[in-house]
Amino acid sequence: MAEEALSRMRGLVDRLNETAYAYYVLGEPVISDKQWDELYDELLALEKETGTVLDDSPSRRVGGTILKGFEPHTHITRLWSMDKVQSIEALDEWITRSEKLAGQTDLQYYVEYKFDGLTLNLTYNEGRLIQAATRGNGVTGEAILPQAMTIRTVPLTIPYKGLLEVQGECIMRLSTLEKYNQTAREPLKNARNAAAGALRNLDPAITAQRKLDAFFYQVGTIENPPYASQPGMLQFLKDNGFQVSPYLGTPHSRREL
Repeated sequence: MAEEALSRMRGLVDRLNETAYAYYVLGEPVISDKQWDELYDELLALEKETGTVLDDSPSRRVGGTILKGFEPHTHITRLWSMDKVQSIEALDEWITRSEKLAGQTDLQYYVEYKFDGLTLNLTYNEGRLIQAATRGNGVTGEAILPQAMTIRTVPLTIPYKGLLEVQGECIMRLSTLEKYNQTAREPLKNARNAAAGALRNLDPAITAQRKLDAFFYQVGTIENPPYASQPGMLQFLKDNGFQVSPYLGTPHSRREL
């Protein structure tokens, strides 16, 4: 009986995660909300019956025990931040520095959206999300795994089995902010502060209520990466269930910038 229950739970978790990915990442619902809720309720009943919760169960996303404080987390690979430029001359100087560091002048450049939220650094090992942290000073951030697990576009498990660090941006969509403020006792002022405040809230249940989102754009740590370009890296992220920006500008040489 126990084996049958665990087998059913595995099937329910796979189906729920598959449909959640279609809904939250692809924007293409494949079942109704009522059907999803029925499957989810069945899963919750089986988890209570067996006393088992699978690593990638969607029930882990609702938020748990309130934390007493944030623990420091040292990133495997340092997180860098990009400089801003306000003129063509400053951009040209940056390109010159990039070419000097790379030791070549035929570099290609890509243009991507910049999301305005809070940097999120995820660590996976053996295909399982084992840690999440804020950027902090680039070397050490704050461990926020329970909060990050409430974000529907953060995969709890992935196909890639090696040690992996992935960076992205945690945001709150403007439509979500507007809907949240319609019933909130204390309306939130702006989406960026709403996302940052929720991700750094000691109560993961509060984080879950904000219905945050995340887009991923960078692999910080990986052994023998199966790609050799920015488009290849983004495809690797997509293949592993991460939400990436829908826009990637055509590569340009320095002459075309």
